[in-house]
Amino acid sequence: MAHIAKYKAASCGHMLAHYRRDASSLGRENIDPTRTKDNYTLGLDDRDGKVRALNGIEPNWATVEGRIEGVNEAAKAAGKRAVRKDAVVMADVVVTLPENVHKGDEGKFFGYTYWFLLQKLGKENMMGGFVHRDEVRKDGSPVRDHMHVPFTPILDGRFNYKKMCPRSFYQSMHKELGDYLEKRLGYRPEVELGEETRAQRVYTDKSVDIDKVRGAVDRAVVRPAEDEAARIVAAAEEEAAALLKEAETRRDELVAQVADGERRLLDVRMQVDEEADRLECLRQGARAIERDVAELEPIAADVRRFEGAGRAERGAILDSITARCAGAARAARAAIEELGDRIWALMRPKKAQRTERSLDDVMREATEVARAAKALSRNHVAPTNSRQRGQAR
Repeated sequence: MAHIAKYKAASCGHMLAHYRRDASSLGRENIDPTRTKDNYTLGLDDRDGKVRALNGIEPNWATVEGRIEGVNEAAKAAGKRAVRKDAVVMADVVVTLPENVHKGDEGKFFGYTYWFLLQKLGKENMMGGFVHRDEVRKDGSPVRDHMHVPFTPILDGRFNYKKMCPRSFYQSMHKELGDYLEKRLGYRPEVELGEETRAQRVYTDKSVDIDKVRGAVDRAVVRPAEDEAARIVAAAEEEAAALLKEAETRRDELVAQVADGERRLLDVRMQVDEEADRLECLRQGARAIERDVAELEPIAADVRRFEGAGRAERGAILDSITARCAGAARAARAAIEELGDRIWALMRPKKAQRTERSLDDVMREATEVARAAKALSRNHVAPTNSRQRGQAR
């Protein structure tokens, strides 16, 4: 009997540890550590191209990951998409040693079976054949020897488990494997017989000894079914643990994404507030410029009048210019004080480095305005004194 299991990336680690018999696997109740030494691994010997037990075949994630990277590189060069995160990247054919395999032929059975699967699945996809002889039932009785044959389902340069292993593949595999083994062993191992067929074969036997019949049924049906159920349960537990780990990892990723989103939202809000403050400063600056223009327009008009006026009229014009400039200077000094207070208020909650830089720029501008206003005041006073000297003469 044989069955196929498929695994996504997050589920591979537990099964790879099961093949290797890591400490996490040896702690399971269905494994007898004292028998683990009897396990062995089959592979294709590069020296002569034959299948035999080999040392150094280490099933690990690096093997699967390397093949994923190879497919991704080829896909990128061809302008195609990379391997999906939820793609099936590893599958496992589990083959159980049939009851009717002759004593001494167990190694041949697994070796021929591995060669058959290698031809069906592709040499470049194989990861080894892991023969396990150390698994037991709950009562301690040994489970039938079986072999795990993991492989990467790569077809035409892409991961495509559905196309590589459709339902028809599984349905025909047992018969094809039975035909192949029959040619190699000289008899047909019962790899394709179902439970009903086995039971029917037992009950149609001419034996009338009910105890023998019961024993035959137990050997042919009950024990293989228990073995299969035990393996299915163990595989399900491994996959469930992997799925749980995958879900926890995804949950942590989502929590991190939400936290990052909240931080970004806070940064955006701070930037919006800063831009709003800057916009308000610009608006107030524009209004101040408008006021300055309104104040300077009469002064400009007086200056133009002064250029065309006579000596007697120029004195009155200079008085008007002086008065207007003095008012502009007072307004400038008041604006500078107001601007300084507003800048301090805006900069106080900001970071120190940014505050110092912004404040330096603002105070530099304020100093220049103050100097200009002071110079303007001196210029206003000069014409007045000149006029007084003219009147004295």
